This record gives sequence, structure tokens and C-alpha cells, in this order.
Amino acid sequence: MASTTNVVRFPVEQRAKPSLDLLRDIAPDLREISLVAEAFGLDEPSGGIRDEADRRMAERIASGGWPASREEWAVALDDLLKPLVERAVVACRAAHKAAAASDDAAEAFVNAQGRGGYWLSPLEDASNRRATEAAEFLIDAYVATQEAFGAARAIRLAKCGEEWRPFDVEAAATELFFGAAAPSAGAR
Repeated sequence: MASTTNVVRFPVEQRAKPSLDLLRDIAPDLREISLVAEAFGLDEPSGGIRDEADRRMAERIASGGWPASREEWAVALDDLLKPLVERAVVACRAAHKAAAASDDAAEAFVNAQGRGGYWLSPLEDASNRRATEAAEFLIDAYVATQEAFGAARAIRLAKCGEEWRPFDVEAAATELFFGAAAPSAGAR
């Protein structure tokens, strides 16, 4: 809003209880990860993190040993997902804090450049170090979120009583655009 310089946004994402919805809001974007990894010469995470986590969770669920009642079984499945979501939210929060520290260090260096002095080199080193740390935290947060999202898919399928199958992008796109009555391959 215009002329409201005394209004400060409360960072709900820093205090909210970890959940998949919160994680969707604060998860790093793959495009950003690619740019950051390239800029800092870091290894870009593999594209199959989510699918691998999905498969591992499905195997864990299929291994059995679950409570007999449907309610207890659903709670047990939620308990499998909870630490993954919490870890991912903590990683995203740490990445955000590291980015803020990096911005502060960069601002201190830029301000010092205008004044000159012998302390420029340590400030530049600190700024570069903080920027690299922020990039590493961001990539770690991305990996953690993809693992949580992958496991969440397997758990969602199990809760719905659906048989687990690997995620197929083409089938998902066809269902999204054409619904359950997708056109046959010959109709294209």
C-alpha cells in the first residue's frame, strides 16, 4: 500500500508449523537452483530426487508391518512423512537466513567500497563466503523439499488405496488436459 512505510510484514513462514502447504510456499524453484549452481560452480541436483524418494517410500510402505485399523495406519503414514517435511522446512528457513546474511555482507562490502580503506579485502572475502554458503543452503533446501514431495506422493497414493506406480509426466499431462477420457494414440 502506498505511503505505509511503517508497516512491516510478519514472516509467517518463519513461525508456521511445518506442513506440505507451507513447504509448497517456501520451496526453492528449480530454475533458481540451476542458475545458482551454475553461478557458483556447484553441482546441480539430479532431476530424479523426487521420483527416487517416491519409490523408496512406496517400498517402505509395501514392506508391511502396519497397524490393522485404517485410522492408525493413516496416522503411521503421516508419521513417516512428518520428519521429512520438518527437515525440508528447516532447510528452507536456513537457506532464507543464509541469503539474508549474504545480502547483509554484500551491502557492507558495497558501502565500504565507497569509503575505501584497508578493510575492503576482508569484507569482500566475507561477502563471497556468505554468498557461497547461501547457494549451498539453497541447493540443500531444494533436495530436502524434493525428497519430502516424493515421499508425500507415495503416502497419498497409499492413503487413497491406489496402487503405487512410478510418476509418468506424459500420462499426468494427458490426464490434466484431456481428463480420464484421453484421446487414443491413433486419434492424434
